[in-house]
Amino acid sequence: MRRAGPRLNRVRIVKGALRRLLDDECLDRAAGLSFYALLSAAPAILAMVSLLGVVGEAESTTKAVLSLVHGVSAEAAKAIRPIIVELTESSSAGVTLIGSLLLAIWSSSKYIGALGRALNAVYRVEETRPYWKFKPLMLLMTVVTLIVLAALGLLLVLSGPIAETLGELIGMGAVALLIWNVVRWPVFVFFVMLLIALLYYVTPNVRQPKFRWVSLGAFVALLVLLAVSACFVLYINNFSSYNVTYGSIGGVIVGLAWVWMVNLSLLLGAEFDAEIERERQRQSDGDADVLFRRPRGGGRSDRGSQERPADSSHSSPGRPGHGTHGSPGRRNQVTGR
Repeated sequence: MRRAGPRLNRVRIVKGALRRLLDDECLDRAAGLSFYALLSAAPAILAMVSLLGVVGEAESTTKAVLSLVHGVSAEAAKAIRPIIVELTESSSAGVTLIGSLLLAIWSSSKYIGALGRALNAVYRVEETRPYWKFKPLMLLMTVVTLIVLAALGLLLVLSGPIAETLGELIGMGAVALLIWNVVRWPVFVFFVMLLIALLYYVTPNVRQPKFRWVSLGAFVALLVLLAVSACFVLYINNFSSYNVTYGSIGGVIVGLAWVWMVNLSLLLGAEFDAEIERERQRQSDGDADVLFRRPRGGGRSDRGSQERPADSSHSSPGRPGHGTHGSPGRRNQVTGR
């Protein structure tokens, strides 16, 4: 029979992940990610509105977008209504669509690149992938991210009166509409998990053993993300008096805080995954100061080597990476296996 491996110290994993969340300056990194997320949100929404305006769904698109914005700030929805109406009814919607798509891809690629740098800091590796390989990969990940986010947006929009109207147009019965309203939430969670798994696998310069659909870090990120979003919706629905007191500024503040916490949850999940690897490494050879994960682009993790005690002086001459006792030099090489 196959012997089960040693049980991981869960308390040490949680404490280590939270400690390294602060050590890696993830709070500041989440703020930077929030800036890029907001920078890419405007052209992405513009592209979606222009697309539906081109295919002749301008009126329903305007109502859907304004209903979402109204949930955050009624004054903001009132302010942007003329802009959205003009975009959807403009004769140059096709040109606007192309321009906004290109701008959305460019700005979103900045977010993907910033996330990759943040995850590199989590794993203590430097970016060593060549530009000709790195840039196309990030652009491809950007396009995939935009597609998944568009699918998530449709799942949120196609509900309530909009879903009923669309159901009548395509001949959906009441039972089918009820099934859709129930099924769309598991589908929504699936797409969120898929996006988190892809971001964790593609963006950092870390050679992963295999693609994991679900990891503990991704699950933690999902739970925190859902909890933060639930609190955000609860605040809007039950404490909307901030809109009377502070006007649209209150909605902007709450929205910015939500975006920041969403990005922080992604970094927290990555810290949990990295800390689990450290715990396994600690149980295998007792050393977890440096996480031994080989970068995809080769090279060494100089950031991680600064955390280690200076034991390289004990290596045998002519045999780099081997100690005085002839043990394998895995502890002296940051690149690992």
